[in-house]
Amino acid sequence: MALRCTKSFSAYADGVPRVVRAGQLLDDDDPIVQGREASFESVDAHLAARRPQVEQATADPGEQRSLSTPSPAGDDGKPRRGRGSRSTK
Repeated sequence: MALRCTKSFSAYADGVPRVVRAGQLLDDDDPIVQGREASFESVDAHLAARRPQVEQATADPGEQRSLSTPSPAGDDGKPRRGRGSRSTK
């Protein structure tokens, strides 16, 4: 199984100095992985975390959806201005 390095490090493996960079892919039986498993994640877990989360647009049969009305003010608490309106400041 392939593993992805999560943070760069350098170490000796079989008496040879090696540098492993974040994002580098290695086999799980590579000697540099032994004892340093915390610095690696499975490639499948990495890809699953990067997969975009898509919200379901409609309810499944029998599913209750919560409804909320948009607030009249924007996220900053100021009233929203219509298209083409100008500030009088």
